[in-house]
Amino acid sequence: MAAAKQHLIVIHGRATKPSEREKRRLVKKAILHGLGREAPRAAEKLRSGRVRFSFVYYGDISNELMIRSKGKTRGDLRGRDPAHGGAPCEESGSFDADLERLFRRDKFSKSAYKKLLKEEDDNRALDNIASAVSGVLNFIGLSDNVIRWATPDMGAYLTTRTVGSAIRTRLQKPLGRALQRGEDVCLISHSMGCIVSYDVLWKYSRMSEYAHLRDKKVSRWITLGNPLGEPGVQDNLYDAHEGEDGRYPANIIDQWINIAAHDDFVAHDEDVRDDFKQMRRRHLVGSITDHMIYNFWAGTSGSNPHKFYGYLDHPKVAGKIAEWIR
Repeated sequence: MAAAKQHLIVIHGRATKPSEREKRRLVKKAILHGLGREAPRAAEKLRSGRVRFSFVYYGDISNELMIRSKGKTRGDLRGRDPAHGGAPCEESGSFDADLERLFRRDKFSKSAYKKLLKEEDDNRALDNIASAVSGVLNFIGLSDNVIRWATPDMGAYLTTRTVGSAIRTRLQKPLGRALQRGEDVCLISHSMGCIVSYDVLWKYSRMSEYAHLRDKKVSRWITLGNPLGEPGVQDNLYDAHEGEDGRYPANIIDQWINIAAHDDFVAHDEDVRDDFKQMRRRHLVGSITDHMIYNFWAGTSGSNPHKFYGYLDHPKVAGKIAEWIR
């Protein structure tokens, strides 16, 4: 019997985004560079299409939520996204120079990270974003900085059914089709995309309308900059109010690999293995492992240990993707 077609599905995180086409280009470029450094053959399989690639985008929704919340104005988002009716977005080309600078890096150690922080504006003070993630329903008393950076889009996803449904649909379609075809799926989720993925995986394994997917599995789920360890997030997941026998995605995840960066202000509780130990005890998941890295992204605003591209280019992340491809 022929091996199942491999399919890499990637969903981005929160905050403002460039157009769908631009974001897809940048994400794939970062993945290919990391793979090319660590496992050239795996990179070529992805580049040539022998490994299918799908990118899940909801940036048009999050951009609009940021504008409505006054976290951004339409003037701040000077680009236009033709795939979403000319919706405002970040300008194309805004990250290329910073991405190329990231690609020139060849050391990923603690000492190299400390050196980076000395050379760039140190944004680790954004750690107070963790308070907003944990108390996303309690805006009273949070600093203006936290509200501006943390709450608009993630808070809307967790508390507004229409917003949550619109975003989940973006992932449900390609993931459901891939599982239905019997493909070997690796799902990579970043930041708020980890919450979206968790909810979709729960729906697929628990709700009657998705019964046809219950014998399917995501062979590898890689979560990056993941807020699922935060109590405020856990209290608002799709399964939060289920009885004990209905909690957690059931038998749809083979390997869950969680990778957090030191100082990542969204993945404040960087370990998920302890938070979701019941999934292991009840044999609802093959394995859950946690890993720590240093994220070397530095852009025009300084260091950002949460940035998706910095995760994707890291040797540890590239190595986990390459393991799956091999």
